[in-house]
Amino acid sequence: MKQTWQHFQHARVEELFDPNLMLHNYHTSNVKKEVLRVVHVGLLCTQEIPGLRPSMSKALQMLVKKEEELPAPTNPPFVDEKTMELHDPWDTPSYPHGDDSASIANISHSSFYPR
Repeated sequence: MKQTWQHFQHARVEELFDPNLMLHNYHTSNVKKEVLRVVHVGLLCTQEIPGLRPSMSKALQMLVKKEEELPAPTNPPFVDEKTMELHDPWDTPSYPHGDDSASIANISHSSFYPR
């Protein structure tokens, strides 16, 4: 997320594209515009302040109506790669390994096999 945001701010989103898409080819200029639009809408949907995020129907409309001007996205929330915790701007700082009252998440896994 952080890398996408930084590339978007510096107008270098193309550097994130899979080179196998061959978006540099002049025949695929519409595809390039569509991919840029998808990234832009994705950033709008992941803005830090939930009230600024478009609804799903509005996001779909933004993707379908290609002539519609998109608003500039604001900062997305960043994930700390060390703790993998989402930083909430209204939360007080937390230190996940310094508190004994932390809970441990449990997960179960089911596999289905044919008879």
